Amino acid sequence: MSETPGGPNVELLAAVARAARTAKVGAYLVGGAVRDSLLGRPPVDVDAALEGPVAGAAATVSELSGEPGWTCRARHERFGTATLRAPEGERVDVAATREETYHHPGALPVVRTGVPISRDLARRDFTIHAMAFRLGETGVEGPLLDPFEGERDLGLRRIRLLHPDSLADDPTRVFRAARYAARLGFTLDGGFVDAMKRAVESGAFARISGDRLRRAFQEALSEENRDVVLQVLRHLAVPGAIVDGWLVPAGDARAF
Repeated sequence: MSETPGGPNVELLAAVARAARTAKVGAYLVGGAVRDSLLGRPPVDVDAALEGPVAGAAATVSELSGEPGWTCRARHERFGTATLRAPEGERVDVAATREETYHHPGALPVVRTGVPISRDLARRDFTIHAMAFRLGETGVEGPLLDPFEGERDLGLRRIRLLHPDSLADDPTRVFRAARYAARLGFTLDGGFVDAMKRAVESGAFARISGDRLRRAFQEALSEENRDVVLQVLRHLAVPGAIVDGWLVPAGDARAF
């Protein structure tokens, strides 16, 4: 099986690029797949962003579903998102490029699709996930798109938010940060402390549903190094943000 160094199957990426070209949209490898490829780690799954009208993203999914060995497991045509299974079993998530706005802290986002890839990267959680490679017939083609210096943060083994109101927009991002700190052995940028204060003061944690919090917590605790997850959440005073007066002794937890 031909692969990019530390990255996804080249044939898989080329198939996504061919389907996107037929549908007249651009295709980019984004998110965790880019992060893991740059770290030389096998990617858990593949995320592709499709730049163009949402109808083009839906057409790309239809094209891929018709390829031998490809199956579509779930799709949401309104937002141009789908989960597919590639011939060798890889999970492939595709989505139309989008930008998100929040009417108030902790609200679910209002989504606008069909935006340039640069805007799609700007709405993501951390700099290490706000990078992209364009896809073509040979798999990854062209230079790394890295508007927020995510590659530099990878080198520093650091998780950094894209902007100070990131946790106020979506407080569940703090659980994702703890997950990746545990999984990758990374530290959190100092901006997380102020971002948490802004999120709590804005009332964001009080507005999100208990179900969203439960799922975010469960996903964080599914990490093998869950003790690190708990240390990160404790360091950022997340328990007290969820339940007023819920304090966890700091003990000898290391700083993040």
